[in-house]
Amino acid sequence: WTIALFAFLFSGLFGAEILRDFQVAKLSLPFFLISWVLLLAIHEFGHAMMARALGWRVDLVSLGFGQIRRKLHLLGMAVEIRTIPLSGFVRPRPLDLISPRLKNFLIYAAGPGIEILIVLMIALLAGPSNLLQRSASIPLVATQSFCLAALFGAILNLIPLPHRNDDGSQSWSDGLGMILCWTLPDAYYAGQTDAGRES
Repeated sequence: WTIALFAFLFSGLFGAEILRDFQVAKLSLPFFLISWVLLLAIHEFGHAMMARALGWRVDLVSLGFGQIRRKLHLLGMAVEIRTIPLSGFVRPRPLDLISPRLKNFLIYAAGPGIEILIVLMIALLAGPSNLLQRSASIPLVATQSFCLAALFGAILNLIPLPHRNDDGSQSWSDGLGMILCWTLPDAYYAGQTDAGRES
C-alpha cells in the first residue's frame, strides 16, 4: 500500500507538471518510463531466447523485483511478474558441457545486445539525424525516448557490478557476468546440468 500510495501521489504531481505550460517535449519522461518497462521484458527475453537457442534450459524469467504478482508459463518458460518493473533476471542452466563459458558469455551479452540492436534498427529506419533533433511530433518524441531508454538500459547493464537478489543471493550485472563467466570452473557448469543436480 505504501508503494501504491507513493506511486499515485508521484503520478498525480508529475501529471500536473506535464499539463502546466504543456509542451510535447515534456512527454519524453513518461515515454521513457513506459519504454523502460517494455524494454525490461525485451531485455530479459533476449537472455532467455539466447539461452534456448544455445541449447540451455531456462528455469525462470523474473520481471521486476518485490512481491510476485503473477506467475505464468510463456513459450515453455516459467515467468514471474513482480511489483516494481525496474529490473529482472533470467535463470538459465546448461544441458551439456559444450563450450559453456562461451555460451554463458553470449547469454549475458544478449540482453544489452538486443537493446542496442533495436536502437540501430530504429536509427536505420528513422534516420539518425531524426533521432537527434528537437521535435514537436509525439511519435518522434516517443521513439527518441524509447531509444534513449534502450541505450541507457544497455549501458547500465554493461557496468560490471555485483548485486543482491530478493532471496539474498549474489548475482552479477550483465557486464560483470560477461567477464566472470570465463573464470567459473568446469565443476560449476557441471553442477548446473541435470546430471550434476541429481548427484
